[in-house]
Order: sequence, then structure tokens, then C-alpha cells
Amino acid sequence: MVERRTMRAAVLRAVGDLAVRDHPVPRPGSEEVLVAVHAAGVCHTDLHLVDAVPEAPPLPLVLGHEFAGEVVECGPGAPDSLLGRRVLVYYYNGCGECRWCGRGAENLCPDLRQKWGFTADGGFAEYVRVAARCCVVLPDSVSTADAAALGCSGTTALHAVNRVAAVRDGDVVVVLGVGGVGLSVVQAARSAGATVIAAGRSAANLRRARELGAAATVDTGRDGLDSAVRELTGGDGWDVAFDMVGSGGTPGAALRCARSGGTLVLVGYTGEPAAVDVARIVTNELVVRGAVGSTLDDAREVVRLAAQGRMTPTISQVHSLENAGTALRMLREDRCQGRAVLVPRHLA
Repeated sequence: MVERRTMRAAVLRAVGDLAVRDHPVPRPGSEEVLVAVHAAGVCHTDLHLVDAVPEAPPLPLVLGHEFAGEVVECGPGAPDSLLGRRVLVYYYNGCGECRWCGRGAENLCPDLRQKWGFTADGGFAEYVRVAARCCVVLPDSVSTADAAALGCSGTTALHAVNRVAAVRDGDVVVVLGVGGVGLSVVQAARSAGATVIAAGRSAANLRRARELGAAATVDTGRDGLDSAVRELTGGDGWDVAFDMVGSGGTPGAALRCARSGGTLVLVGYTGEPAAVDVARIVTNELVVRGAVGSTLDDAREVVRLAAQGRMTPTISQVHSLENAGTALRMLREDRCQGRAVLVPRHLA
């Protein structure tokens, strides 16, 4: 049992007000475990929560929804076999009773018990209590930092590519926006047999996308997406596109270079309304779908792929937990390639 009463945690106290401060160490309840966090990924969604986009989370809140660490305490009913194991934590804990939970789609559960980092204290802390059932044990071949960085970026990518879009061998896939999640989408689409075109404004991220298997890249700060994709596909356009940005103009830009019958998957969002050509969607039988989060099976799958070397996160920065604000500011300023990771001070 952890004897400490307080720990360090990055707490969102009000909209726009994140501070690292002393916070009570939680105690695991029934069927829960206490995880000593070894690494937590910094996601663009954390900025949305700080900015209350689309709405403010319950406050105060410890941020951090992608994290991994060691189980150091088991509550009543939690399997003792988890004690001392390194785990990736799947950040949704569904009600277990609705139609969505019955299908394994806890990401759509309307009555979640917890969603760590969103409605319950998350992993920007030294310790976090979580449901034992949401712990995915890590093999020795997967580092805790890699697992943390894939806890949202990798699982979200697998969910969008395999479950929502059902990308097939031979598809031409455009990934619009190649940050942490976008780079994972590149890998997941390549694993499905697709030819991938990565599009974005960061030269470093576009180079990384090529290293991870993209056949071509488009600098959207310099080139028009429509003309570039048409040229790269012999005029045909894409079969599947993933909009990882979700600004007012990106869905429309992606749809302009779609092949008939194509599927646009919206993953990123900004809160801005987006204008799309409805007539084009109708006359070309295009499909527009959203993709949110992932399932527990996706979390298990990302660990399996990471162990095989088929899913690799891009970790460009490692910050002490004390510097959580700096990590978020650098992400906001587009000064982070792939993922930044936070680690407690004693592990930094």
C-alpha cells in the first residue's frame, strides 16, 4: 500500500487555468487498482479541455487520458495478479449495461462510470486509480513511454482505420493532419494495405510520415490539397480520407478530391462550423462519418502491434510532470512533432 497522502498532479482548476500542485493520493475502491504513472502522453484534446472546447469538463480535474505505469495497489475484488505489472490504461469505463457496452463500444456509452482525464482524474499525476478491467498488461518488448504515447494516438487511429472506415488493401488513403494521431493513422492504414498520402503544414511531420510508410506527402501550406491529390492519383482522388484537423475548411477541402463512393472520416475537431458541398456528397455517394476514441479491444490491439514493431509512436519531447504547462504550450504553438510525454519528477 502506498503510504503517501499527497502527490504532484497537473490540475485544471478553471477554464484556462492549469497548475501543478499537491493533490491527495487516491485510494482504490472495489475492483479498482492504483497505478503509479510512469508516463503520460500529451494530446491535442488536452488543449480542448483547457479551452472548454466544445464545453468545460467537470472542475477541478487532473488531466491526462493516455498513460501507463505500474500497478502498486489492488482494491477489493481486483485481481492480485495485476500487482507489480506494467499496464496501459484504457481510458473509458462504460456502464456495462447499455447497447453500446454490449457491443464493446464503450466509447459511445451514454452513461460512463469514468472517463479518465475527461470526467475523472487522469494520468497527469504520480498516481491514478482506475478500474482493473481497463488495464492492458504490457509485454517486456513495449516500453511504458511508448505505451503511454499510443494510449490515445494509436488506439484512436486503429479505431478510425479498421472499425469506422474499414480501410481495405489497395485503397488510396489521405491523412489530413499528421500530428500524433495522424502519424498513427498513417501506420494503421499502411498495415491495412492502403497507399497513403499524408498532408499537412509541418515539414518535420511530413518527413516522419514518409518514414512511417506514406507513399507521398502534400505541404498544404504551399500546395492546394485538391490539385495535389488529383495529380498523385492520376485524377481519381482518394477512397478514404481522415480529417485529423477539423477546422472550418478542412472537411470541404478533403471532399473536393474524393473519388465517387469515398468515405471521409472526421477525427479532429476545433468547434468551428464547417462548410461542405452537400450536392457533391449526394451526387458522388460520398460517406461522411465521425470517429471518437476507441474500444478496449483497440487498446489490446495497439499493444499487440507495438510488440510486433508494427505501431511505433513518435516521441519528440519528454518533460517532467512539473512542466506540464510548458508541454501544452509547445503543442499549442505547433512545436511538437508527434507526441510529448510527461513523467513524474523522480523518473525524469
